Amino acid sequence: MDTELLKTLVAIVDHGSFQRAAMQTFRTPSAISMQMKRLEEHIGAELFTKQGREQVLTEKGQQLVGYARQILQLQESALQSIVGPKQNAFINLGCPNDYVSNLLVVIMSAMESLLPSIQFRIRTGTSIELRELMDKGEIDLALVTRTPGSDEGLTLFQDKGVWVAKKDFDWQSLSPLPLALYESGCKFHSSAIDGFQKKGMPYQLYCVTSNLTLIESLLMAEKAISAIASISVNDALEIIESDLLPNLPSVEIAFTRSASAPDWLTVEWVESVIENVIESTGM
Repeated sequence: MDTELLKTLVAIVDHGSFQRAAMQTFRTPSAISMQMKRLEEHIGAELFTKQGREQVLTEKGQQLVGYARQILQLQESALQSIVGPKQNAFINLGCPNDYVSNLLVVIMSAMESLLPSIQFRIRTGTSIELRELMDKGEIDLALVTRTPGSDEGLTLFQDKGVWVAKKDFDWQSLSPLPLALYESGCKFHSSAIDGFQKKGMPYQLYCVTSNLTLIESLLMAEKAISAIASISVNDALEIIESDLLPNLPSVEIAFTRSASAPDWLTVEWVESVIENVIESTGM
């Protein structure tokens, strides 16, 4: 089988759509569709079926994706074995703002342990923004939040949303309750607003931002409470356990690799980074 066709198949699955796979591989969506038609003709089975407006994998498609990953990883391993480790590697790395303080340096250190001469260009933003930068070819590897059970990328760990405030802040005396939340694309934002509306509890969107430092500053000034990932909680804040507040969802943190990433940035290498991060943090 043509490994380029297998790469496209995996890109569709990892990035969620023909459209994003097209951007990742610098092709048109029609070219991606034609590639998948060629692959279907080659194996004699349908790989995708229409479900509403989306194309989803058939049972045969799911089976082939598993083999495709093994074939591509074996190809990557063979190249690494022959060529050897990359020297003076450069990586465009994306990280959500809320993971910069407590996670990014750990990830960079894990990468340095594998490639001591590695150099970084870091881009930060929301997971949505980082995916857009990846689609433009401006990021090689990004850490993103995803819905649990998603096929996107390689799982680093599972986290949960928590309510936080400055220690000893009497937030329960405030009505409406002031909130400092991430942008509306954040799952914690939508869950918080929906939860308050269902509870009928008065709230005020005091500030909406993608900047964790600003949220922390507002919390320390006792201007609001917030909903953030548990890994982002610093020592000056406390997690609020209260039935008055809406439940927040769990999220998975994953590395998603651009289809246009440099050859040395293999899935196997990313898995080694994940192993190092888990070992150093005890996640």
